[in-house]
Amino acid sequence: MMTAVFSASALAFTLAGAALVIKFGGMDRRFLAWSLAFSSGVLVSVAFMDIMPAGTALDPDMAYLGCLAALLILFLIESFTVVHSCNEVMEDCHVHSLGALAFIALSLHSLTDGANLAVGVKSGGSTGLSVALGVVTHKLYDGIAMASLLLASGRSWRRTLQLSALLALMTPVGALITVPLLAGLSQPAMALLLGLSGGSFIYIAMADILPELHKSHDRLSRFIYPFGYAVVYAIKKLGAE
Repeated sequence: MMTAVFSASALAFTLAGAALVIKFGGMDRRFLAWSLAFSSGVLVSVAFMDIMPAGTALDPDMAYLGCLAALLILFLIESFTVVHSCNEVMEDCHVHSLGALAFIALSLHSLTDGANLAVGVKSGGSTGLSVALGVVTHKLYDGIAMASLLLASGRSWRRTLQLSALLALMTPVGALITVPLLAGLSQPAMALLLGLSGGSFIYIAMADILPELHKSHDRLSRFIYPFGYAVVYAIKKLGAE
């Protein structure tokens, strides 16, 4: 049930990001910088405070292997597609043929987000809530990035909305595919999945979002980023009580 609720929230946030771009065009860069700073703080802290500790408690070797595998896989995906999940959000977009590649890359990314959501909820407690927060908060920018790239590559607003809706569906699909696979998993297998989830969160924050924040030169972002830490820490402490 909780997986369905959080998947629906992720879908709504993706569509909201795309709709904002279609309706208002260029977004306020300062607002985006602040929101991305918070989102990256959440992703990093979820990985290190919740996901990786849960994985290492089950099997440390498999958890770290999963983390390293996620970092490598996402690096290779983005190397071949030349598309980051957030890089066009903070910069002017001048692309002509990247629309299809962007859709493929972000669709794979969204399927991974759905799998992460299912794994997080399966682990239960504050970890599940923190993972859901990490997934949902950055889906807004997947929608923004997707719509920006599609419009810049010459797609009509209707086609952009259609493809953005398809992208939004990928997160629930990833969760639906993953949920039945989690039944009866061994501890090492669950640790591997948690490591993959943690590694993907770290990569998205450190490779996609934070480099763009450095380019924005927004001073307030440096204070909003650790606020994401504080929110996840508060959830963790409340879940332990």
